[in-house]
This record gives sequence, structure tokens and C-alpha cells, in this order.
Amino acid sequence: MNRTLSPDKYHFRLPFYADVTVARPMLIDQSFDREPAGAAPARWEVTAPPGTDVSVIEVSGKAGKSARLRSSSESAAATMARTFSAQERAVTAQWQWKETAAGKGSRASLSGGSSVVVDLATRGDAGARELVYRASDGSWSVVQAVEADTWYRIKIVIDPAPPEGAAPFVDIFVDGIRKVRNAAFRDSTTVLDTLAFGTGEGVPCELYIDDISVRVTESVNSDATLQCVMDQEIRYAKNAGIDYWAFVYYPQQPLARARELYLSSKNSGDVNWCAILDGNFTGSYATNLPRLVSQFSEPNYQRVLGGRPLVYFFTTATADQVAKMRAACSQAGLPDPYIVVMAWTAQGAADVKAAVGADAVSRYATGKQNGQPYSQLADAETSLWDQYASAAGDVVPTVSTGWDKRPRYDYPLSWEPNYTGFKDEWTQQATPQEIATHLREAVSWNHTHPESASANTVLIYAWNEFDEGGWICPTLFEIKKAGRPLRLDAIAEVSRTSAGTPRRPAP
Repeated sequence: MNRTLSPDKYHFRLPFYADVTVARPMLIDQSFDREPAGAAPARWEVTAPPGTDVSVIEVSGKAGKSARLRSSSESAAATMARTFSAQERAVTAQWQWKETAAGKGSRASLSGGSSVVVDLATRGDAGARELVYRASDGSWSVVQAVEADTWYRIKIVIDPAPPEGAAPFVDIFVDGIRKVRNAAFRDSTTVLDTLAFGTGEGVPCELYIDDISVRVTESVNSDATLQCVMDQEIRYAKNAGIDYWAFVYYPQQPLARARELYLSSKNSGDVNWCAILDGNFTGSYATNLPRLVSQFSEPNYQRVLGGRPLVYFFTTATADQVAKMRAACSQAGLPDPYIVVMAWTAQGAADVKAAVGADAVSRYATGKQNGQPYSQLADAETSLWDQYASAAGDVVPTVSTGWDKRPRYDYPLSWEPNYTGFKDEWTQQATPQEIATHLREAVSWNHTHPESASANTVLIYAWNEFDEGGWICPTLFEIKKAGRPLRLDAIAEVSRTSAGTPRRPAP
């Protein structure tokens, strides 16, 4: 299930096996800029008892118009509610709001039928002004402090039926930062259909609302855990002239599934493989090493320099681990492995290589920030090949096909708690020809620097890092629109030798 690639924002990254299950995921998308001042908000059910008001107005200090809800100390609450088509899928609701005076009991809720799933409010408590939410036991928990006359961006992610049997949950974000994670529903329900706002009751309250959206988050199914999907991926890679895949070697399920599907494929001999070892593997090194070493002798394991098994260590390696791998290969009668350590700087890679006794250095990926052109990424990465060679000797050049982690800012992942910077971590999307040009430069660099490219291999980032912005795996929209895997076609045209011919894509 792929919930980090919304089809409206990141449609060009959806893998070829994806299925857009909701063609129009936006349920509510409303600012009030084009609505007449003084009128009630369009398409909202408004409740305005005597002494209250709900209307569209221009707000000082903010462009455009907003909805304003007002009540007095003698009045009941003013409310506005809007229903949308009932959903049993994950939903994300966003809006901006502010109170003229903070902590006056303003409310926001998301409901399904008569069941309130999320209940937010402001309150003034012993001098504090706070945004709070109601827990399933009826108690209120603090989200954060709030100030008067200050706009806040609220985002609520609600999932009534998470995958793999997880419990329904609510995540609450304020100004792009997740403040509440995996909260329980206030009331149990499997349906969502109403968003509502209201002022405090029996208190003077002035609440402004703007830029409201509700969208289906779970609008794409991406089930890659099928043998037929893996078989097709191998065919695509073979036709593009990909020699091997470097799997990040996860011993644990479900992350081991991709490697297992590859190994069980009848086509696994068409594209070789090798391992990238990170903490998931090295955390139980003594347990995992014998299995990996036994795989070095298999015909589809990638070898270099006359038969040496190729292995990458990413961010973690010790001299003891490298020595044990070499000893295990020797004991099994296998050639000495060609060990490449990855690091984010040339000097860092050189230091690790020297410390652990590795053979070469490389880098996992390269990116540029704030929407810089892909050409700048390629130029920077090209210079890194020289830097790594000067610092450390042998290099496996990395060719990054892109870098854009904004999906992980929109929908943070549990293993990356420091996600807020991802909103700035993006490079403009590369064209297929730009990727091919960069790859051609790497192949040429290997041929012109034989003293620094003993293994004569290039590592492309990445086959399928769709939500990180680096991929060459065919996508749904390029196959539908062009009928071809455009990035792989461009890669297939790149000569693999200084005087050789390109690998032509199969029809």
C-alpha cells in the first residue's frame, strides 16, 4: 500500500504496477477568495443563533478572504459543517485558523455519521492558552500552546483501516510538525463524512478559517509483493542493460520480500544481484553473514575483477566485520570479496576504508535542495567522483537519478522522526535524456580513470526509491502515455564500453 505518493501531487512517480483507486481524491478544496463578502460560506451548513454570525470577510494582514465565526457571551455556538462522500479509507484534512483572542473554546471536528473521530478545541487554563484534543476516554490532551491573532496550519491524518491489521489512528500536525502520533479515535467508526468548525459557547469568540481541504490519502494501491510484478521488473531491467541490482539486504520481513521474490523468479539469472549492508544486517552480523556468504557462490551473484563477490557497506562497517567476511569466504573456497564502503563525504569514505580494510569507496546518493535543476545535481556528483578518488583511491561512481523527499514531509514515516527539513530537500525532476547523459559521463569516467575504477562498475540511485525521488523503474503514467519505459529506454542507449555499442531496448 503506497500512501506517500498522492496521484495529484506525485503522479509521475507511481510505479507501473500501481492502481489509482480514487480518480478524484479531493473531497473538499476551498478558499473563500471568490465568494462575496458578507455571505455565508458556500456549500457549508451554517448554524448562527441570535448573537452570532458566520460569514465570508476580508481579513487584515492576509491576502484574500476567510470565513469568520463569531459568538458572544450570551449566545450559543456558531458553527459551519460540510459533508463529503463517505469514506472508509485514510483521509487527510487541512485548514488554517486563528482566534482573535486565544483559548476561547473554538472547535474543529471530523465525524462519521453520529460518531466524532477527531475533536479539537482551544482552551484557556490557568493562564495558559492551548490547542487540545479529546481522547477516547473523554479526557483532553494538550497539542501545543496557541497565541492570539495568530494563524496556524492544521493537518489531520485519519486512517480507519490501516494495512496489516494495525489499529485505526489519528495524527495531528501544526504548521507542518507532527504533534500527535497514532492517537485513538474519540468514537469508534469506520466511516468519515463530515468536517465542522464552531466557536465557543457562552463566551465571546471570533474564529477565522481558510484554505480548507479534505482528500483521500489512500488513493493508490501499489502491491509489489507479487511474483508476476518482480518477474516483469527483471524483464524491464534486462532490456535496459542493467547488469545487477544492489539490494539493501534486509534480513527481516516484510522488507526481505523483494529480495526473496527476485531469488524465486524464473528470470533471476537475467539480472545479477549483490548486497548493500546497513544496520539491519550488521545488527545481527554473526547470524546473517553465513547465509550471505553462501549466496556469493550462486551464479547470479555479481562479481568483479575475475570473480570477486561485490559487497557494499552503507554507513556501518567495522574492521572486525570486514575481516570475518574475508575469512568466511576463504574458508568456503571463494574469492576474496570486493568490499565497497559508502559515506556521505570523500574524506569520511577514505577514513572508513582505511579503518576497516575495504577495497573501494562509493556514495549512496546525491541531491540538491530547494528545487535546483537536475543539471546542478549531476555537475556536483561528477565532481564528487574526483574527490572520492583523490581521498580514497578506488571508486564506484554513483549516478543519482533525482532527489525529492517531500512526500515524506507530507506523510512522515516512523523511522525518520526528523522529517521537517524534507520540505526543502528536492531537486527538479530529470528528463530521461539528462539521466542518460549523466550515466554516460560516469561510464566515461571509469574508462578515463582506470587507476581509480578497478571494478569498472557504476551504481545508479535508484531502481525504485519513488518517494525519495530517485527511480528508473517504469512508472504508470509513462507506460500509459508513452507506451514505453522512457528512463530505461534512454539508459539502454548508453554505451557500456568506451568503443562499444549501446544495449537497445526490446520492443
